[in-house]
Amino acid sequence: MNKNYVPGPYDSNLLIAASATKTANFNTASLDLGAGYAPGGCGAPVAAVVDVTAGDRANQDETYTFTLEESSDNTNFTACGPGVAVTVATTVFTTGAISVPGLVSKRYVRVALVVAGTTPSITYSTHLVPIGRPG
Repeated sequence: MNKNYVPGPYDSNLLIAASATKTANFNTASLDLGAGYAPGGCGAPVAAVVDVTAGDRANQDETYTFTLEESSDNTNFTACGPGVAVTVATTVFTTGAISVPGLVSKRYVRVALVVAGTTPSITYSTHLVPIGRPG
């Protein structure tokens, strides 16, 4: 999947996290997809669209990786897709939207951010966007 592809329009009901600046590893609050959520099969194809508006690369060793996670009990979360890194080139930080794909089969979803480096700092918001309809 092209990580710079936004698969559809944002739905305000699927906002995972409003714009915030983070300087350490962080898990967003979970989004509850509802008690009856059961897409069947291997799960519903979705993407967490992460809109990055600012970031630090001053020391050229900062990295930022986002992963979509799911949970059936809103306590124990596991990855439901691959980690996706923000594109960086030396001291240049690339802003814009990236897609973090996953197959969601459980009621709760969140986005995990893992940062590394000397002075990491990133500002972003994220929405859940369906990629397609099963069946």
